[in-house]
Amino acid sequence: MATWDADKFRAAYRARGWTLQQVSVRSGIPYSAVRSYSAGGASPTAARLVQLAQALEVPTTELAPLSKDPTLHELRWHMGLTVAQLAGYVDYSLSHTSAVLSGAVPITEPARWSKALGTTQRAVKAAWEASRSQQAEDAG
Repeated sequence: MATWDADKFRAAYRARGWTLQQVSVRSGIPYSAVRSYSAGGASPTAARLVQLAQALEVPTTELAPLSKDPTLHELRWHMGLTVAQLAGYVDYSLSHTSAVLSGAVPITEPARWSKALGTTQRAVKAAWEASRSQQAEDAG
């Protein structure tokens, strides 16, 4: 999973001269959650990551840089999608989508996935390989 970077988040809102309260109002996220994200006590959900990035007018990767070899879950998170939403976009069942995300089942239609995840088919295939590698590490 991508790493939430509280330092980059603080730098982004401070560069605009905003307070946490202003971030909360502009993003529509409760102040207590924004404060926790800023302190590094919690990471935002996929939807909230997108809300914060949109409010600050920065890409999600500025607040949570992609890892060297991002997994499909990481790409999904950066698009602000839940697994269920992604399943709808790729027109797979929730269980099949989850299996692909984990690397247990191969992607058979990378064009659907690249469109849903806003990236290239090549990046989707590489992310699936990273997901598969991570699953093997977690199992072993």
